[in-house]
Amino acid sequence: MHLKEELEKRWLLYQFSDEALYDLYDKGGQAFYFGVDPTADSMHLGNFVVFMQAVNYMKKGNKLYLIVGGATWMIGDPGGKESERSFLSEETLAHNVQALADQMNHVLHHLTELTGITFEFEVVNNMDFYKDMNYIDFLRVVGKHITANSMMKKETVRRRIEEPDKSISYTEFSYMLIQGYDYVRLFEDHGVRLQICGSDQWWNAVTGLELIRKLHPEGKQAYVASGPLVVDSTGKKFGKSEGNAIWLDPKKSSPFSVYQYFMNTNDEDVERFLQLLTLLPLETIEKIVATHQEDAAARHGQKELAKYVVTTIFGKKAANEAAKVTEILFAHKTKRMELVNQLSADEINALFDECGGFINVDQSTSITDLAVKAGLGESNGAIKKLVKQQCLFVNEKPVENPNQAINENDYTNGILLLRKGKKTFKVVKQG
Repeated sequence: MHLKEELEKRWLLYQFSDEALYDLYDKGGQAFYFGVDPTADSMHLGNFVVFMQAVNYMKKGNKLYLIVGGATWMIGDPGGKESERSFLSEETLAHNVQALADQMNHVLHHLTELTGITFEFEVVNNMDFYKDMNYIDFLRVVGKHITANSMMKKETVRRRIEEPDKSISYTEFSYMLIQGYDYVRLFEDHGVRLQICGSDQWWNAVTGLELIRKLHPEGKQAYVASGPLVVDSTGKKFGKSEGNAIWLDPKKSSPFSVYQYFMNTNDEDVERFLQLLTLLPLETIEKIVATHQEDAAARHGQKELAKYVVTTIFGKKAANEAAKVTEILFAHKTKRMELVNQLSADEINALFDECGGFINVDQSTSITDLAVKAGLGESNGAIKKLVKQQCLFVNEKPVENPNQAINENDYTNGILLLRKGKKTFKVVKQG
């Protein structure tokens, strides 16, 4: 399938500067880039959508330059922000830059394992463009070619200037010049002729095109393409869960939590998200959706979506563990302990990490003491009240005596599964 057609069918195309770019990049052998500012030491699902744009260019044989904005973050992007950002220390920036580079490498490695495709990429920190450049040089090379008039017309800037209760510093006003010069350097040093971005970065991106045209009027043409802002069928911004970003770092968002995010996808969004966020052939996606529609309650589409995305981000092992934990926590109570008995040591650790709990080193202790230590109640009295209400379970058996002693014979596959009510689980490991 032609590159432009596939991007359109996968909902990854919004704007482009010149349609000729798609014939050029469909043939492969070209270089392109997108940028991530190191505001944190991990990308989130919003970045992941732009990343999937990049993957579709890469699978055609094009090379990605990932720009990690060590310099641009020290300036701050005004787009979509109500106020100035706080600066990070140089040590934190350096840590975040390295973490983002490592994360990209891991995700592309997982995609190679899934598809057999080799993805060529290189990470560049744009701080390298500016560390030996003084202010006068920057004004002469960049500032003289971009008018303040055109900068003030950009939507991201105009909004901050026109609204009476907002303002913009000269620092953030200059952000688009920095990003524009990034493109110039990549064009000159690496032959990059395309920047891809989210729709919110369009005006910053076209500043780079303007600079390239003025600095290299006889040179090869450069391009910009953007993807859409992704929202679900309810209008909620993609990648947010209860107001929080979903991260691509297992220490920030566990594989289980990312798996659950996609398991909770609305039926109306399953096909579009499979197209957006996976490299599954479109014919395969059609079959998944058809099976899903035969029995939507079985959530086949959500399971396939969650499995593929979590495998891409965290790897096959993490995806399998997340699926196992999901199966146990959402299984019927009559089947739950049978599934617990089948868990491997790594899967038990994943269940333990997700549910929380502790390692019990006492050879014999009461269920009340265990439940308090596990955080199911603040006091012995609170636990006894749960027992009286028949709301406390050990290995899916209701607790009848709060003073019941627990010994090593009560553990199943090395753990006790405590449940309060219908949905609160804690895992106690045998010490």
